[in-house]
Amino acid sequence: MKNLYFGLVVGLSLASATTAFAGNDQKRGQNGAAELTVNPWARSSGWANANSAGIRGVESMNSNIGGLAYVKGTEVLFSSTRWMQGTGVGLNAIGIGQQLGESGGVIGISAVSWNLGDFYQTSFDLPDQSVTFKPTIINIGLSYSKIFSQSITGGITVRYVSASVPNASATGVAIDGAVQYQTHLGGSDPDRRNFKIGAALRNVGPEMRYTGDGLGGRAFLQGGFSQDITRAVDGKSETFEIPTMLTIGAQYDYVPAEDHRITVASTFVSNTFSNDQYQAGLEYAFMEKFMVRGGYDFMKKTAVEGLRSTGHTGLTAGATVEVPFGSKNGEEAADTDAKRHRFGIDYSFRATNPWNGTHSVGIRLVL
Repeated sequence: MKNLYFGLVVGLSLASATTAFAGNDQKRGQNGAAELTVNPWARSSGWANANSAGIRGVESMNSNIGGLAYVKGTEVLFSSTRWMQGTGVGLNAIGIGQQLGESGGVIGISAVSWNLGDFYQTSFDLPDQSVTFKPTIINIGLSYSKIFSQSITGGITVRYVSASVPNASATGVAIDGAVQYQTHLGGSDPDRRNFKIGAALRNVGPEMRYTGDGLGGRAFLQGGFSQDITRAVDGKSETFEIPTMLTIGAQYDYVPAEDHRITVASTFVSNTFSNDQYQAGLEYAFMEKFMVRGGYDFMKKTAVEGLRSTGHTGLTAGATVEVPFGSKNGEEAADTDAKRHRFGIDYSFRATNPWNGTHSVGIRLVL
């Protein structure tokens, strides 16, 4: 069963790569559920999502689910984002990871909700009314990840996707599969697995379609010499696909001295319905308590006739403060417990033009 599950994950991530690379210029911008491509978490977004190969914990549910397997005990994560500050758009995310015994793997659940602000609602009879409504965009993911060996982890996420406006909605399912591999590559500590690679196939699922009474309406027909006629019209929306993507990443940890770590990471993202991305990042950590990071997310062909087609310009930056806590019989916790019980605050900034950047703040608790 173990080998069957691992084979399924590898097959989903690698054998389906052809599907993810099948995008072409004629399909650009024709997908829906674009929110599935957004990273809501503050730590990994601070270095442009470049750490997909070495990401750990709850944040991995939005990048490479193989990293969820490293949760020890319970991890709770909350993040709030002001999306392109000045637009009035925001999103909140919460995630929980729970270890299932020493060798039972880790189960996780996450939810991301968008706030797009107020929209004016008009009707055939009242085209100028000032009634407002809020669109609802939410996705909920259920994940499972497991350590197969000292080097290999893998996992699967099944995500429920929902978007709605008054009297019309669309729902769907997206599946992620991913693997991570780590090994020793140079360095003074032969027990430290400082080189990591990972692959993930994300957002694989059936087409979605909006349905509901809101797609209908009334049409006014002039009858000429006869009486004018108003008829009901039953509208029907086209189906749309969700944004399948393949990510392949690598990461290396360099430890020049005790308590110091420098990590370089990169990730290639093949998007079926948008241009490919090349993400690179650098992080410095002191005692694994204070971390600063930066990155750049480069997307091919972002300019159309000299005008940018994306709001984000690529530059990212972030920082983390994470401290251990806990005690045993009134004494300071042992090192093993201190590493397990931790409280952290993350911040990230993603540059935009125009607007005033995307800002994310996260709170992380490990028990």
